[in-house]
Amino acid sequence: MTTEEENKETINRRSLIDKSCRFPVLFFIVSASAWLIFAATLGFIQQMKMHAPQFIDFSWLYFLNYGRSNPAFMTALVYGWAIQAGLGIGIWIMARLCSAEIKNPLTLLVAGHFWNIGVSIGVFGILLGYGTSIEWMAFPKAVWPILFASFSMIVIWLVMMFFRRQDRNVYISVWYILGSCFWFTWIFLTSNMYIHVFSGSALAKASTNAWYLSSLIYLFFVPLGLGVAYYLIPKIMGRPVHSSQLSYYGFWGLAVFGGWTGIQKFMGGPFPSWMPAVSGAAVIFMLIPILIVTVNQLMTIREDPSLINHSPALKFTAVGIGFFIVFSILYALGSFLSVGRFTQISFTSSGYQLLAVYGFFSMVMFGAIYFIVPRLMETEWPSANGIKSHLVLSVYAILILGVVHLFGGIWQSSAYAKFDSPLENAIAAAKPYAIGASLGWIAILVSIARFIINLFCLIFKTGQREIFPTLIAATRISPNK
Repeated sequence: MTTEEENKETINRRSLIDKSCRFPVLFFIVSASAWLIFAATLGFIQQMKMHAPQFIDFSWLYFLNYGRSNPAFMTALVYGWAIQAGLGIGIWIMARLCSAEIKNPLTLLVAGHFWNIGVSIGVFGILLGYGTSIEWMAFPKAVWPILFASFSMIVIWLVMMFFRRQDRNVYISVWYILGSCFWFTWIFLTSNMYIHVFSGSALAKASTNAWYLSSLIYLFFVPLGLGVAYYLIPKIMGRPVHSSQLSYYGFWGLAVFGGWTGIQKFMGGPFPSWMPAVSGAAVIFMLIPILIVTVNQLMTIREDPSLINHSPALKFTAVGIGFFIVFSILYALGSFLSVGRFTQISFTSSGYQLLAVYGFFSMVMFGAIYFIVPRLMETEWPSANGIKSHLVLSVYAILILGVVHLFGGIWQSSAYAKFDSPLENAIAAAKPYAIGASLGWIAILVSIARFIINLFCLIFKTGQREIFPTLIAATRISPNK
């Protein structure tokens, strides 16, 4: 068989895989996108409530107070958008890398519907006053078994896909995707069982919650986001990753250090001093695999950086990697006592979360969506300008939110430390930063609106087509799939 015939057979094979993936993957992506616009709306409302409590202060909208809108927003963002988008993209990449068509999409669709049912009960349960007030676990107690069962169905499907793979070689993205799914299953089940089932002390539950939050970032969002980036960058560049060995070192570095983080947020609290110290050290050591991974991916891009100007998927991925570096450095700095005393329990903590979930993970997911959906629909994006405005507004919004939360948190903590000063002074000092964050959320809302409009125009094949905004026809055939 000639090289041309092999390439033609490869393209036909990928086309069949994409057709088999079309409905379940689009279901996850569209559902996640719907939750994204809902989460962004709640995010704007809860941010406005921080400096203008009278905002949409109607008696029949009592459930939109800050105490309910904030945890509902995070639940919708983390579980409705981020995890669901990651699952849909992970399914497509696994099917591609395993060279296997989806034979039983009904399993994925059933799991996806149950996931959305669980998220819906969780978000609206919080808004109606049935939340648990536990950070990132604020949904009613009855929700977590639904989410766990749904996620387990998807993990089992991914494992079966892995064992049915045509190629015996295991590409690094498979490691990262499967690892993130196994780790999520572990941390989600362990944390919810301990907090909701077993009768532990309040202190132990608080530490479990902190461990869950940090582990969800380092053992799910980070490896899944990096796994997607490890697929997209070489694929778009048309060449292998710079160093396969470094990618494996990065994976095992995350596995070793990721589960030890989280407790550093309680420095100075009612914990044995060694626990925050060990946790803080783990966060600092996490910089090693993070440096390895980012250098590896940036060196791959460095082979032909001009492609960034022509590939929106590569632009979003590169932006996500950039914000990942910023988040990692800031989070590591916050683990030092001299810095943490000015950042903990302030705007800065929520800034870390937004940088991780939206600045890093969501940007990579957007890049993957811009790459994947045209291949599923066999058509191009209607508007290249819509993609550009989505990117520009997102970058500015994240920068605004990052700067405001960082400096606002430091200023806020400094005001709190003045014990002889009234609390009202600290609140007044933080108000300008809260207003600035609201402006950032307006930019996020507009950017997401551009994304949603472009996505639905593509799915329904409406709107004016522009030439190759995602390089769908120009992408090289990569030797590493």
